[in-house]
Amino acid sequence: MARAMKASRWMGVLAPLLLAALVGAVLWFNPVRQEPPATRADCAELTRGCVLSVEGRAIRLGVDREIRVLQPFGLWLEAPGVARAEVRFTMPDMDMGFNLYVLRPGPDGVLRATVTLPVCVSGSREWLMTLDLDGTRLSVPFVTNL
Repeated sequence: MARAMKASRWMGVLAPLLLAALVGAVLWFNPVRQEPPATRADCAELTRGCVLSVEGRAIRLGVDREIRVLQPFGLWLEAPGVARAEVRFTMPDMDMGFNLYVLRPGPDGVLRATVTLPVCVSGSREWLMTLDLDGTRLSVPFVTNL
């Protein structure tokens, strides 16, 4: 019985220390990143493509078909001099899971990705496409078709 009391006392001291160490390790290896704000860029019709200004450079952005949820579409970007291009898809005030795509250059030099958007359980069709071009962020709002 004395052994059980000693073990219980040690656990009462060690448990909070182990919990604090675990929380510290999680925060150390998974820091919360603050992303720089994105500049809003409007593109009236993504299927026709549009020209956007990024730090004084003109880039072209578009999609190869109407955007519909659960149906893949091609996203293309002509951005001379951009080394890394990523795109995220979110909804205003709603977590839509992990929707990150890296655009890869094709033989013609155009950056491309094939994207599939999930269905929103609320029925909303309003999306934000956030482009990260070598650290410069652009937010392009759009609405999906049914």
